[in-house]
Amino acid sequence: MSELDTADKIAAYGGGGLVVLGTVVIGLLEVLAGSPHPVDGEGQIVHEALVPLEIRSYIIILGLLIWMFYAVYRVVATTPDTGRAA
Repeated sequence: MSELDTADKIAAYGGGGLVVLGTVVIGLLEVLAGSPHPVDGEGQIVHEALVPLEIRSYIIILGLLIWMFYAVYRVVATTPDTGRAA
């Protein structure tokens, strides 16, 4: 795989970028600038996320869906090598 075609670039940059954004970038943002995690009266940790968890989850899921569609595309679009010389 020496050259990336358009589908490869979309999967690598689009899907990979969304997964990295949702996990690493927003995770670091939560650690560095997030709100503290106070403990309420019942001893439970109250987590108030800087970026809502639903939005973070949707970003990661969108990246995973792009990877899934890319995998299906690769299975359907590529022809197996039969080993016969033409």
